[in-house]
Amino acid sequence: MRSLAAAALVLVAAAGGAWAADPPAADGDPFRGREVFKDKGCVRCHSVWGHGGTLGPEITVAVAGKTWDELVGDFWNHTPRMIDEGNERGYPWPTLERGEMADILSYLYYLRLFDEPGSPSRGAYTYARLHCAGCHTLGGRGGSLGRALDRFGVYPSPAPLAQAMWNAGPLMQREQLRAAGPIPQFTGHEMADLQAYIRAEGRRPGREVKLQPLPSPARGAAVYRSKRCGACHGQATGRAPDITRSALSKTASEIAGLLWNHSYAMGTEMAARGVPFPRFEDDELSDLIAFVYFRGYLGEDGDARRGLTVFTAKGCAGCHAGGVEGAPDLAKVLQQTDRAGIASAMWNHAPQMHRLMAEKAPFWPKFEPGEMRNLVAYLRSLVGPSGNGPGGDR
Repeated sequence: MRSLAAAALVLVAAAGGAWAADPPAADGDPFRGREVFKDKGCVRCHSVWGHGGTLGPEITVAVAGKTWDELVGDFWNHTPRMIDEGNERGYPWPTLERGEMADILSYLYYLRLFDEPGSPSRGAYTYARLHCAGCHTLGGRGGSLGRALDRFGVYPSPAPLAQAMWNAGPLMQREQLRAAGPIPQFTGHEMADLQAYIRAEGRRPGREVKLQPLPSPARGAAVYRSKRCGACHGQATGRAPDITRSALSKTASEIAGLLWNHSYAMGTEMAARGVPFPRFEDDELSDLIAFVYFRGYLGEDGDARRGLTVFTAKGCAGCHAGGVEGAPDLAKVLQQTDRAGIASAMWNHAPQMHRLMAEKAPFWPKFEPGEMRNLVAYLRSLVGPSGNGPGGDR
């Protein structure tokens, strides 16, 4: 889907307010986040899919796709260099309000939804391994039991192919069982590779390309509800795999492959219960995949007790609990205890802390994986249920 990702940068800018529904406020809005990323001057130093500055790392490689706490930790670890490089070039430090921080973090996570380009040569192997030619033609070669696959060659994304496979799943699987053949299973990026092979080998007039609308997590949430996916996949039901864990760190093509792999068992279970197998129309599957992908965004909850250890070991207590001149009042910072509010406060405080560090010459605290999550859990535990006093879930 990388070619779709490149076009996405243009399409998001043009979409404006066309999105009818927003994701939950705590998660931010990736489409607004793209505008924040541009307006705050991030593109002067960082590129997105090769478009932008080269002073800092390529965002889609360095941080995109990480959970919110990993993103915030990476931001913080990179801060001293960012401040020094910005000061040297006269760039002002961009402050981020709570909502802007939520939006920009969700935008960076959203970018990893798109895949690296698939490999036609690997796709040829997948096509042969799954015995697709036994039922389908491609480029004039193959069987005639199923419809020709050439029509999917106009899409950069494997989502239309995945949706067609899903909708035809019960029929395909009955035929495979009748022929005593194995039910095809996808691994890794095979769905993207298969799409690349179909694009390379399929017949299409003028080598045209059709771009789909950008997948929307908000619209996907509506699909998830309308198809009643949560009746089985809700965390409390125990009837089916936890979608949050299954999709964590997976790209769109990987999630599409997982959905197909699961469809046979799902269809059998639904048939036994007399529940109709869900079908997808238009871009519903793309949106559902975006929603499922975002279920992993917040990651796991942190441990407040471990967070206290982080707070002490990183030297936070030495300034924020020790009355050091120039250190922000932690009680005021914690007036907003949601994740984005704390991340925003840390970001905006970074230049001041950088100056204090230069004067006192201690080390700049860096966070290892999991530590930021635990630190935020500890900070949130310092505020009671009313949000204005100590207590909470310490």
